[in-house]
Amino acid sequence: MKSCEESACAPDFGPCGAQELATGRGGADEGKSLDGAGAMKIRLAQTAGFCMGVRRAVDMVLDLQRRSPPLPIVTYGPLIHNPQTLELLVSRGITCVDSLDEVNHGTVVIRAHGISPQERKVLDAKGLTVIDATCPRVSRVQAVIRKHAAKGHFCVIVGDQDHPEVRGLMGFATAGGVVIPDADCKGALNAVPPSSDLCVVAQTTQEPELLESVVQLLSGRCPNIHVYNTICDSTKRRQAEVKRLAAQSDLIIVVGGRGSGNTRRLVKVAEAHHTPTIHVETAEEIEPAAVTNARVIGVTAGASTPNWQIRRVIDKLREIGMSRRAAPLKRIRRAIDIAVMTYCWAALGGGGLAATCLVLQGHAVKWLPVAVTMLFVFSMHLLNRIRERSGAVRFNTPEIAAFYNRHGPLLTALGWTSSFAAVILSSWMGTITCLLLLAMVITGRLYTERIIPEHVRQNRRWRSLKDLPGSKTPLVAMGWAVAAAVLPVIGFEPSVSMASLSVAFLFAAAMVFWRTAMSDLLDIQGDRIVGRETIPILIGERRTRLLLGILLPAVGCLLVGAAATNVIPGLGLWLLVNVLTFGALFVVYRRRSLVDRLWFEGLIDGNFVFAGILSLVYSVGWR
Repeated sequence: MKSCEESACAPDFGPCGAQELATGRGGADEGKSLDGAGAMKIRLAQTAGFCMGVRRAVDMVLDLQRRSPPLPIVTYGPLIHNPQTLELLVSRGITCVDSLDEVNHGTVVIRAHGISPQERKVLDAKGLTVIDATCPRVSRVQAVIRKHAAKGHFCVIVGDQDHPEVRGLMGFATAGGVVIPDADCKGALNAVPPSSDLCVVAQTTQEPELLESVVQLLSGRCPNIHVYNTICDSTKRRQAEVKRLAAQSDLIIVVGGRGSGNTRRLVKVAEAHHTPTIHVETAEEIEPAAVTNARVIGVTAGASTPNWQIRRVIDKLREIGMSRRAAPLKRIRRAIDIAVMTYCWAALGGGGLAATCLVLQGHAVKWLPVAVTMLFVFSMHLLNRIRERSGAVRFNTPEIAAFYNRHGPLLTALGWTSSFAAVILSSWMGTITCLLLLAMVITGRLYTERIIPEHVRQNRRWRSLKDLPGSKTPLVAMGWAVAAAVLPVIGFEPSVSMASLSVAFLFAAAMVFWRTAMSDLLDIQGDRIVGRETIPILIGERRTRLLLGILLPAVGCLLVGAAATNVIPGLGLWLLVNVLTFGALFVVYRRRSLVDRLWFEGLIDGNFVFAGILSLVYSVGWR
């Protein structure tokens, strides 16, 4: 008998901990109590959400829809087992068929579960364009079965008889095969020829314990067994992490479609540890009474659950947990959230960046240019967010979308008032400054406006500036950099050094580019769904992370070189702290992409506020 060392998908039980989110702030220490009842702590599994195969399949379909002409795109069977995601795909014109007889033209996408060779022949015979989104791990299992079937070996698949992955795998077992759903299934076990060479594999989302049990039963009957532990690494890590969460939590919430086999197994694993467990598809299913008394709640999600559904569950739990907190603490947390959601905090960061750029150019910090920059940043982001609140934001940050829907008229008035005030104040700085700012305000308003008329845009993908692929991040960086580095000095300061202005501009643009691209990385799933082509979508997550990783050392070298050659004052060296702060936040993102979004954004924009404080300290007594 050959052991599981022949694994086609080697086990990997590497370190994976839970993210801790307290309902008032991220990562509060366990045991710290508020209002006598104790703060509700939310522990979010690091493995929660899309696995590699599901993410790959969804990305392939959405990228195909984005690039292809308006031809029918259908998936053979549900792309993933998540009803809400499937509804969104339908809204993008991507439909699902259950039979190949239903489609005779267009593009057919093979879902992540894969299909049998016989079904592939039908697709080829129809002359259809076929996009194979089969998970690479499933493809490896298919290859294992095909290899042993060619040798005449009987195949045993440990898995669910009716699961689409298993049905596809059985098509490769041309020398005979059987599906064993559990160790007590005597009929399936008796169907295994006792004297044959066996190839034993597992459905990629099965439980390792079940595979081991079946192998033990077969080893006493068959002399020559080739066992492949084909359970996906992601599945193993999820189940192992759920076990740890169950031991540390008062309640487990599993988020995911009820038709998802791997999600149901997570529920089963949690219940096996006698921890109360709730399986929900959406946040609306959570009853406050069911979670109010829980002090520690573990949250995990199936491999086909998108990030925005997990965030909605976290937001709902946080809302319930906040009701247990003392009134002053609730008001403080709410005030902080509103400051971040409405870009008041970002505006303060813009003011800090303006102060920094002034000092980098050898000028004193003045309140007027700082105020103009703050008003411009506030109005630019606020008005654009209002226009886009029904777009990707409703998936990426549902709490923010709900807030903007409730207070849209008030926020719109604030945005236009701040734009008007910025223009009026800039007129005191000079005609050139005022005209430049006015042009920037107009450009900002045109960003989301439909430039191409309705009657000529029928077959055009680009209707406004925001539809230009990858335009958001560089335009935001350019807007902040001009407002912070150019406006405060052009036509306002008696002398301008082009060398120091260039360094200040590059510093501001690079730091804001990093800020915005990081936000795009966090929002990539929602942006894909609505068809928004941000930089991470255009060049990919890996390349975007590489770009951000290179950008920070480049900024550091710019500051050191400019300070060493006296192009900028010694403040440039102080600002290395801000570069390192962004580096630390990048590490946090790499370890846990499902961060507390408002706090994470607050920390990023707070880095610009911190830069402003450093600049003030330097300018008044340390240079």
